[in-house]
Amino acid sequence: MRDRFFVRLLRGSLPLMIWAAHWFGAYLLVAAQCTPALITPQAPRLWMLGVLSALALLACLALLWRAGGRLRDAGDDAALLDWAAAGSALLAAVAIAWTTVPMAMIGGCG
Repeated sequence: MRDRFFVRLLRGSLPLMIWAAHWFGAYLLVAAQCTPALITPQAPRLWMLGVLSALALLACLALLWRAGGRLRDAGDDAALLDWAAAGSALLAAVAIAWTTVPMAMIGGCG
């Protein structure tokens, strides 16, 4: 019997890893664009942040859709991992949207 502990662990925590990567990438992108060498009148470029946020949100929504399908197929026999995968995907999608709100209000590099 093959133990798939890490596969199951990844299935339950991948959405939260996507959110963490989105958070880190968004703040790194703003910090990089607000360095003295790269400051332009358009910095930070909000379309880059929008694309990053949209990709992360779509990835989490796809994982939520997949987890929801597993929950529907399992019915009353749904395992804790199925619920954890769906819950973490929903939590990560909300967190990505919540992280994106302040970034949309950035007026420029101060």
